[in-house]
Amino acid sequence: MKDTVVLEEYAKTRSRRIENLKRYGTIALFMGPFLLAFIVFFLYPLGYGVYISLTNFQYGRPGVENFNNFQWYRFLFDSSASSKLYESFWRSFLHSFIFALIMVPIAVLVPLGLAILVNLKPPGFKIFRSIIYMPSIVPLTAAGSIFTIIFMEGSQHGLLYEFFGIDTKWFIDSWFTFNIGSFKVDVAYAWIPIFLMCFWGGWGGNFIILNAGLQNVPKSLYEAASIDGCSKWKRTLSVTIPGIKPQLVLCLFTTIIGYMGLYGQNFVLSNGGPANSTISSMPGGGKTSTIIYFIQDIVANNDNFKTKLYGLGAAASLIFALFVGIITGIQMFCTRDKKTGFKISEAYQKWNKIR
Repeated sequence: MKDTVVLEEYAKTRSRRIENLKRYGTIALFMGPFLLAFIVFFLYPLGYGVYISLTNFQYGRPGVENFNNFQWYRFLFDSSASSKLYESFWRSFLHSFIFALIMVPIAVLVPLGLAILVNLKPPGFKIFRSIIYMPSIVPLTAAGSIFTIIFMEGSQHGLLYEFFGIDTKWFIDSWFTFNIGSFKVDVAYAWIPIFLMCFWGGWGGNFIILNAGLQNVPKSLYEAASIDGCSKWKRTLSVTIPGIKPQLVLCLFTTIIGYMGLYGQNFVLSNGGPANSTISSMPGGGKTSTIIYFIQDIVANNDNFKTKLYGLGAAASLIFALFVGIITGIQMFCTRDKKTGFKISEAYQKWNKIR
C-alpha cells in the first residue's frame, strides 16, 4: 500500500513537471531569443555607454580608464569648460530639433491627405497608390545621387541650372540667419535639398499605414454622419480621424524618432557642410550637422575625435536618447485613450434627476 501511494505521488509530481515544462518551456522558447538579443544588443551597450560617459575612456585602450568627475557632461552643459564643444553640440541639437519641428507635421499630414484621397477610390487609384509608395523603395544612396545631380551648381551642370537657369550654390552658400538666444543660426541652402529628399522619400511608409487604417473605418459611421447632415470636412474630423487614431499615433511616434535622428540624408547630400567657420574643427561643425552627425563624427568619422572624445560621444548619445524619450513620452501621454470610468454615467444620472 505504501509503495502504491509513493508511486501515485511520483506520477502526480512528474505530470506537473511535464505540464509546467510544456507551458513555460514554450514561453521560454519564444521569448528566449528576444531576451538574449535585448540583453546583448540593448541592455549591455546601454550600461557600457553609461560607464564610458563617466570615465576617461580611450578608444583602443579599454580597461585603464578612471572616473572623470562628469567631465564629458560638463563639456556639454557648461560653456566655460569648453566653449567650442558646447556650441557645436547645441547647434547640432538645435538643427535636429528645428528640422523635426518643421518636418514631422508635414510628413504626417501630407500622407494623411493622400490616403484620404486614394480611399475615395477615384479611377486608377491603385496606380496612384503604387506611385505614392514608390519613392520609399529607392535606396538612400541612389536618392542622394539623384538629388545631388538636380541641385549641383551651374559649373557642374546641375539639372536645375540646365533646365531653369538657377545657379545657386546649394551646398556652399548660406540662405539666411536668425538668432535664438545667444545662438546665431546660419541656415544653409543645403537644407532645401535635404528637406525635399526627406519629404519625397519618407511619405510612402506613413501613407501605407494610414491607407490601411482607413480601410477599417466602418462605412456605417459615414452613412450615419451623412444622414445627420455632416459636411465632408466634418465627417473627416469626426469620423475619419478618430477611426484611424492608432495608426496616426504610430506614424507620429516613428516620424518623431526618425527625424530627430536625421543623419543619412545630410551625409549623402552635403556631408554635414558647409562648414561653420567658428567651430569647423569640432565634431558636428557643419551648418547642416545634426545631433547624430555630432555623435558619428566622434565615434566613426574622425580618428582624432575617436581617440580623444569617445566618452563625449557616449554622453551626447545618452542625452539625446533621454530627450527623445521625454518627447515621445509626452506624445504618448497626450494621445492616450482617455477612460472616464463612471463619470459620464454618473453625470447623466444627476442631470436626469434635476430634469
